Amino acid sequence: MNTNKLKRFAQEARKKLIEQVGAKLEYVLNTDTVELREKAVQVNALKEELARTSKAQLIEKVAYTWFNRFIALRFMDVNNYQPLDIRVISPKEGYTFPELLDEAKQGHISEDLKVNAQQVYDLLDGRVPSANPQNEAYKVLLIAACNHLHTVLPFLFERINDYTELLLPDDLTSEFSIVHDVREGMADEDCQQVEIIGWLYQFYISEKKDEVFASKAKVKKEDIPAATQLFTPRWIVEYMVQNTVGKLWLQNKPNSRLGEYMPYFIESASLQSEDYLKISSPEEITLLDQACGSGHILVYGFELLTKIYEEEGYSASEIPKLIIQHNLFGFEIDERAAQLAAMALMMKARSYQRRFFKKGEVPQPHILCFQDLTLDEKQAANALAGIGISPSDELLHDLKHMRQATNLGSLIVPHAGLPEIENVLRKIEEKLVQADMYEQYDLQQLKITMEQLRLLGQKYTCIVDNPPYMGGGNMNTSLADFIKQNYPDSKSDLMTCFMERAWNQVVMNGLVGMINLPSWMFLSSFEKFRKKLLKTVQIETLLHLGRGIFGSDFGTVAFTIKRSFQLEEKGIYRRLFKNHVNVRSVDKIRSLFLDKNYGFYLTNQSDFNKIPGSPIGYWLSDKVKDIFSTTQKLSDVGDAKQGLATADNNRFIRLWYEVGLDQTCYNALNAQDAKLSNKVWFPYNKGGSKRKWYGNHEYLVNWFNDGVEIKNFKDDKGKLRSRPQNLEYFFKESISWGLVTSGGCSFRYFPKGFIYDIGGMSYFADKRSLFILGILNTKFHSEITKVLNPTINLQTGDIANLPFTEFVSESFEKAVSNSVDISKAEWDLSELSWNFQKNEFVKIKGQDLEETYDLFQQYWSNKFFQLHKNEEELNKQFIENYELQDELTPDVPLEDITILQQETSVENGELVFHADEVMAQFVSYAVGCMFGRYSLDKLGLILANQGETLQDYLQKLEKEAQEVSFLPDADNIIPILDDEWFEDDIVGRFHEFLKVTFGEANFAKNLAFVEECLGKDIRKYFVKDFYNDHVRRYKKRPIYWQFSSPQGSFNVLIYMHRYTPDTVNNILNKYLREYQEKLRTRREHLDRVEVSGSATEKTKAIKERARIDQVLLELQEYEREILYPLATERLAIDLDNGVLVNYNLFGKAVKAVPGLNDAKTKKKVAEFDWVKTPEVV
Repeated sequence: MNTNKLKRFAQEARKKLIEQVGAKLEYVLNTDTVELREKAVQVNALKEELARTSKAQLIEKVAYTWFNRFIALRFMDVNNYQPLDIRVISPKEGYTFPELLDEAKQGHISEDLKVNAQQVYDLLDGRVPSANPQNEAYKVLLIAACNHLHTVLPFLFERINDYTELLLPDDLTSEFSIVHDVREGMADEDCQQVEIIGWLYQFYISEKKDEVFASKAKVKKEDIPAATQLFTPRWIVEYMVQNTVGKLWLQNKPNSRLGEYMPYFIESASLQSEDYLKISSPEEITLLDQACGSGHILVYGFELLTKIYEEEGYSASEIPKLIIQHNLFGFEIDERAAQLAAMALMMKARSYQRRFFKKGEVPQPHILCFQDLTLDEKQAANALAGIGISPSDELLHDLKHMRQATNLGSLIVPHAGLPEIENVLRKIEEKLVQADMYEQYDLQQLKITMEQLRLLGQKYTCIVDNPPYMGGGNMNTSLADFIKQNYPDSKSDLMTCFMERAWNQVVMNGLVGMINLPSWMFLSSFEKFRKKLLKTVQIETLLHLGRGIFGSDFGTVAFTIKRSFQLEEKGIYRRLFKNHVNVRSVDKIRSLFLDKNYGFYLTNQSDFNKIPGSPIGYWLSDKVKDIFSTTQKLSDVGDAKQGLATADNNRFIRLWYEVGLDQTCYNALNAQDAKLSNKVWFPYNKGGSKRKWYGNHEYLVNWFNDGVEIKNFKDDKGKLRSRPQNLEYFFKESISWGLVTSGGCSFRYFPKGFIYDIGGMSYFADKRSLFILGILNTKFHSEITKVLNPTINLQTGDIANLPFTEFVSESFEKAVSNSVDISKAEWDLSELSWNFQKNEFVKIKGQDLEETYDLFQQYWSNKFFQLHKNEEELNKQFIENYELQDELTPDVPLEDITILQQETSVENGELVFHADEVMAQFVSYAVGCMFGRYSLDKLGLILANQGETLQDYLQKLEKEAQEVSFLPDADNIIPILDDEWFEDDIVGRFHEFLKVTFGEANFAKNLAFVEECLGKDIRKYFVKDFYNDHVRRYKKRPIYWQFSSPQGSFNVLIYMHRYTPDTVNNILNKYLREYQEKLRTRREHLDRVEVSGSATEKTKAIKERARIDQVLLELQEYEREILYPLATERLAIDLDNGVLVNYNLFGKAVKAVPGLNDAKTKKKVAEFDWVKTPEVV
């Protein structure tokens, strides 16, 4: 089945139908013709429907109704299922028009069609004038065929003309018609599988689903289907049905051969248990899908039940009818899906019995499409009184909920008993015979509601679902309130509400099968639900599927449970992945399942209660589970805390290099110390990427005056927006990890001086913090966190619940301390550390640059492998201490060592250094020295405050200019051009830097090595790559800014900390205009060459002159339109505003950087209401 083709067809069909139905609606409502006057009843019905709903919803409904009808007709055509034995929308082989039309053209119209045959013949013969007689005749025949199908598919086709026929698109026969699209979109081969119906439904609503998610608003009840529908892969459906319906049959018929047809059945000890649901015939099996969608699960249920009936010797001609009448039930809130589910079951029945549609009264499937009760309390009371019913309080309670039936759906639990519901239905039937028109409407409304309550109140032997997934935050108010009141332990998600509803709606010892998200197995928000589940039902089988069942999804779990609980019975669990973040294909996951030994675990669910929070940690050994119940928790020896939520990070948080050093305090010991410093910015632990032991010191937060601004950050209504919490832990030494752990868990030491964020959660140890850091970074705790929370979000509660046993080992703590030291040294290796001193090449300094690089590799390779050795030693000691040799090995993959992430990679088990990255860091340091940010004569930052000058640089070095090894650029402007047009050209300055650092004698050799590492000559690197590298390195918050003309013919670099209001004017006068003058001089020289040079020289001169002419035009426009107006403004910047704000002040004068000054980001920045306006001095 070509699902990509089906998807395109369904999405385009929806668009076309909505457009054409909308056009017909406008025509019908705004046109007065004889034809429409003859259809006044239909027009009035249309207007009444429009009064009850919106125009958009009406158009959507009619569009999907015709879509469903067309795909049903096409499916029946291809499979020869039409009761008329004639294709309705498909042509015969070798023909173009639908067979129904071609037969009429030959004078054959079935007597079963309620149609004026003579009118059709007159149209086709031209006796009745028409602009398109064939199309008009076909429209009459098509509507008649749809009306005829009411006898077998009443849920999809009306008995007589209804208002949807008014809105049928006009064009039905051309190659551009929707009918033609359906024929082309649903290939004959695709229609051999009834599953095509489910795929088409999912694809039809897919764009609506995208719209709902994109809105990020609470999901309205009419949008719940689009937001929650997912088409379940066939093998998962088979697993769920085989291990519920199939298992129930095998328990009652142990000699049955049904297992031969069940490749996904899991044999377990419970199959031989005496505690099972007793049944005596296939008719007693009832399979309910509480959210049946397009009927995929029920269709397979039909197939398996057919095998059961056949095994029992039932007549093949009777089996489909019996299954439809007795066995299959589906609930659905979406009319589109309910129609298709019923259709799919009828098509499946017809595939087993060719006369199914022709054998008298055709049984109808039990597909409950929820409908809201439209009668208010008074109307309902009057209607009940009219039939002599005094309703119980329980029934009144139920009627209240049924007014929200399409919102609450299967989760409604009738309080009224079935006898009362049946009595009301009987009275309604009796009254309807003699009721007047107004009474009939109210009674019909009550009848529909009571029939829904009857099905909701029944018990079923098996329930199998792919329930809707929706967290409480996305629920509309009515749904959320209902859930909180009726499902207090399951309220975190609709899927868990459906789980609870299911185990309560099956009979005792009944079986439930589901697929949903694994979050309920682990997250703390589902703890109450888990505890209820573990003491109420038995998990018989569970497939932990990982990611891939629904594409690049969120991970899934499929399971079967029994409504009873045996303490000693063990469930079978399958872990069908190794790394939960890896996405695999559906077929790959299936193949892992079929390997019966892969990820197989046999576990008693009562053991889960040994683990804090009772997560479903099925793969843990008994020894590991006992560790939880016999040791302390980390919460006993320290505190795990969430940190600050600013509510506006753009306002309050900066990368440390964005602001002035003189406004930053890096060493506050406590809140009082911080306040007395009178500084604005303080280190901020924001989590960050995977990194163990030390690092991720990147951000600062505005905590001026003890955080007064954040503490008082309120919305327009005076409500506090920020969340300053656990303030007493600010500035304390801690162990931290990132909230988001997609790369795996990693814990690191944070010294005193930090405020921490909700994304940089922290643990504050009472003692032995290094020891605790060590055990947290062991393999054991990495595995344990997958139990307490296997999602990518690791919470403080998860850490607090980790087991802790203290043991004395000097070598253990020494290895931890050494690991922290190595990781700290590596973090400070980069200029992105605020403790950066100088580039490693300058520090190591061999005979030449190549030797220096070799020494660099040797030194840091040793450090890398020492850290690797430390981590394996820590694992070894921990494993030995807990006697876990049978559970874990101490080995650590080289890929899990978290230093040198940019400079190296592990390839084929070897540590490989990236010369281009290491050299780019050296070049970046050289540029920093050119601007005076760093110095060869003094360690660390030099010029790092707003507006600092060369004079400040000399004062900090306590040297005269002539004593400085390498003098920074005087005017803070360094040109980057295609040649050395200026004395302070960046390439020339780099040459000078290279000579100073590694000597003039080896300059040529060293430069060649630089260019070899970079993979290009140094000028090309500066012109093409340096700024991109800088922007990437500094996370789109560059400290060196490149002023560039539109085509990049003119580029100069400035250092933002040294920027002054005169900088742009200096760029204009000293560089841009000077460069243009130099180009004009060069052009004059070329003019002379053209006159007096050789033929070759003339050709080259003409070509170069043409290029210069283009460049001059570009630069003149850049000056006139951009740089000159900007220079006259003498803009001032305030470093506290951050790069995002300051960079955008310069518009098109600076180089465009996506995510920094693109149109979307500019718009966001323009809306900031907190930006300080600096004064121009």
